[in-house]
Amino acid sequence: MKKYLLSSFLALNLFANDYFIDLYLSPSCGCCESWADYMQKKGYEIKFIKTRDFYKIKDEYHIKPQYQSCHTGIIQGYVIEGHVPQSAIKWLLENKPKNVIGISAPGMPLGSPGMEQGDNTEEYPVILLFKDGSHRLYGYFKGDELTQKGL
Repeated sequence: MKKYLLSSFLALNLFANDYFIDLYLSPSCGCCESWADYMQKKGYEIKFIKTRDFYKIKDEYHIKPQYQSCHTGIIQGYVIEGHVPQSAIKWLLENKPKNVIGISAPGMPLGSPGMEQGDNTEEYPVILLFKDGSHRLYGYFKGDELTQKGL
């Protein structure tokens, strides 16, 4: 019985670590916390790292300014830049594409997870970020729904 409990505990810990995000954000950003709430409801665990120097992590991971947003998450070594929908993150973690550092929803698109404001929803791109500094369209989203696949 003890072996069974120990192996179950270890399996749960491994699963939890797979869905653990270090989230770098400004201490005063409400939309970042809204995105974190959205991700927690989807089963992810969030560690908040509130700092006034949150651009340091963007520099460390070589995220170009045009791909940046208000917060940066790190999960399984991948960058999650901004208000990226959970389904795109799930795809990234399941497929682990070569030479990819992460995925981004550049800027702060209205209607993206954490940026909901009534009926004001825009279609926005979610892009894959590559080690060489280039990017590729993953797809377009409206809210957290994929409207057009890019890959």
